[in-house]
Parts: sequence; C-alpha cells; structure tokens
Amino acid sequence: IHRTLTWRRLDVRVRALAARLADEAGPGDRVALLCPQGLEYVTAFLAALSAGLVAVPLYTPGLPGHADRLAGVLADARPSVVVTTSRARDEVRDFLGAGGPRIVVADEVPDGGPDRRPVPLDPGAPAYLQYTSGSTRAPAGVEISHGNVVANARQALAAYGLDTRPMTSAGWLPLYHDMGLVLSVAAPVARGALSVLMDPSAFLQEPVRWLRLLAAHPHAVSAAPNFAYDYCVATVTADQKEGLRLDGVTALINGSEPVRPGTADRFHAAFADQGLAPGTHCPSYGLAEATVFVCAARPGEPLSRFALDRDALAAGK
Repeated sequence: IHRTLTWRRLDVRVRALAARLADEAGPGDRVALLCPQGLEYVTAFLAALSAGLVAVPLYTPGLPGHADRLAGVLADARPSVVVTTSRARDEVRDFLGAGGPRIVVADEVPDGGPDRRPVPLDPGAPAYLQYTSGSTRAPAGVEISHGNVVANARQALAAYGLDTRPMTSAGWLPLYHDMGLVLSVAAPVARGALSVLMDPSAFLQEPVRWLRLLAAHPHAVSAAPNFAYDYCVATVTADQKEGLRLDGVTALINGSEPVRPGTADRFHAAFADQGLAPGTHCPSYGLAEATVFVCAARPGEPLSRFALDRDALAAGK
C-alpha cells in the first residue's frame, strides 16, 4: 500500500493536529509519539513542534522486546499527551492504563478548525527529546533544540553533497531513531526534498524491498546499520537481482555499529552488476547527544582505510 502526502496536504494536516495538541497541552509540555511508521508519525512530529510542544519520538507498545524501555522512557518524559493512530489506539490505551496521559488519535483529527497563528519558535527552545538506545544504561533523553535540528540537518546535507544536488531520501530506519528522524523528516523538510518511507519490518522480512525502493527513486540517499548491508548480500537472490538497477543511487550511509570494510566490499561486489557505483558507500558516525550527525565520508570518493591498535588507543597513544 502506497500513501502520499504533498507539501500542501502535509501543511493542512500539521495545522489541524497542531491546533488539537495546543488544546490538550501547554507550551513546553511533552507529547509522546506512539505511532506506527508512516505519514501520521511525520505529521504528529511536525505538529508538536509547530504547536510549541516538545515531541518525544517513540513507538507503539507492540514493538517486540521494547515494552520495558517504552515504560521507562514514558516515566522519565512524563508526557501530557500521547499521539497515536486508530490502528494502534487500543494497544496504546491498554499499555498506558487508567490515569495515563490523554490520547490524541492523529488520523481522526479533522481538517480545518480554528485558524491558529503558528507559535513563534525560539531556536534555543527544546523541539524534541531524543532518547538514547539504552544498550549500556537506562535510556537518557537528550534535549534537541529547534536550532540544533535545523543546523544538524543542514550539516548532514552539506557533508553528503546534497545541499546543491537533487536527492530523494528513501529508507526504512524507524522514525524514533535519531538517524531515521533527521534523514527522513528533518533533512527533507529543510531541503524541500522528497522523502519515501518504508516500514522497518518490511525490510527485515524481505531485504530486497529496500533495494527496489532505491532503484525506484532517482538520486536516492539512504542509511542503515552495518548489519543491513551484509543481510542484503546474504539473502537477496540472483532472481531478485534480475532487472534491479542501482546506478541512480547517490549515497548509502553506513553507521550505528562498527562499520566494517569487508561489509562495504561484499555489498558492492554483490550488486556491481546492478550498476551500483563503488563511491556510494559512506561510513558515518553520529550520536544523539550531537542531534545525530558528526562526521562522514563523502559519496563519490574512495573509502579510506587505516588500522589502529586497540591496546595503544586504550593507553592514550
């Protein structure tokens, strides 16, 4: 199922939902996004910011293995309002229990309503809380200001050479993840570029879907953790490669884990016959405490490789 929002339609939906959220919460209140991956998630995030509220990008309670983390984050963030969709409403209501924050169902908020003037936004004020992964400690919320996210989106665009050339953001990274949010929402909004979203589960079930998404959209830019590239190499069959053209891909960002040189080599060897250019692979580094983007290799340039001694590094050398 393909669903599309034009910029004009997005503006209508953001205005309507922002007005509803402003009725439910006061300036600076937190709004938790417990939406499935999709257009309502994007609308809810932008509506919270437009209303002068602080978005907390999260996920539905049904995400396997994440219930304890979700409960911990909600207890820490203390949102006044939770935004979800009609499809997830029942599981969200059951998870929050009696006495939980108010629930707004994004796709049931009608267009129109009172025409509110946009809230003047202070670049230094918090736009959203980006919670860290919690892989080594309890998840911590990082305050990302309006100025932070715009500056970081523009830094990423410039680093990958996307500030002056055509681009389509095409990917499956979840929007509660910092890279997914900046690459699929913030950067396209800052650039006025097309963004195409796919549900992460669709990629995990059949990785070739990601490659078909890249092939279908010219000037595609996408990001994934290191494992995703090896996963494609291991699972995409010769039959699935038939007719697949990847020569229009601009950049493939590789981050969030140790980026392994062998992974880049295997991925490009596996899809060279589909026209994938060697210079598309862009090892990158980022963290929520820096909004997300810190540094990256530029597309179109050969990968640099050098070896470091772990023991020497530990000794400060």
